[in-house]
Amino acid sequence: MNAERYEQIGTLTLVTATGIVAASILADGQLAKVLNGVGGLTWFASSALLVMAGRQSQKHRWQWAATIGLTAAVAFVIKPTDLTLATVGFGATGLAMGMAAKADPVLWAKLIPGLYLPMHIGTAVLKAAGRSALGMEASIRTQPPPTAAVVPFVMVGAAVAGGFVASALRERGVGFGKRRVAS
Repeated sequence: MNAERYEQIGTLTLVTATGIVAASILADGQLAKVLNGVGGLTWFASSALLVMAGRQSQKHRWQWAATIGLTAAVAFVIKPTDLTLATVGFGATGLAMGMAAKADPVLWAKLIPGLYLPMHIGTAVLKAAGRSALGMEASIRTQPPPTAAVVPFVMVGAAVAGGFVASALRERGVGFGKRRVAS
């Protein structure tokens, strides 16, 4: 399969995952647990598909480092219940990644929310381990408020919007390393 096809399927899978996660937040009891598990697995599958697209895309090692770094930043800073911070954070990181990418700015912007859930889970475990080592309560939040149901959509939408803005800016000659010559 080519990069474009991996990206298309990965994007559809990511959007599907956000819907399942949203449904799990709104549901109760056993249904919520089942949906949460299915949503998480679907999100991880979308991550894998988008990574495969990125691997086949024109890339540089620093793009992967930037993607992982930006994703780690939003995973540490943005709570999946904070609508405003998710909008600003994912929009800004999508724009930054889209501007930095040599090619396929929207794909590289999508990798930020695509990798968010795996990174978010990893950072939650690290934060809990750190709190435990400091003698503090080491609980991990498992019940987000119902208002959090829209946040996964916002994360994906803001990052993709940032990637599209970056793409449009790059088409106009704006970007890293570009200099306009006065006429």
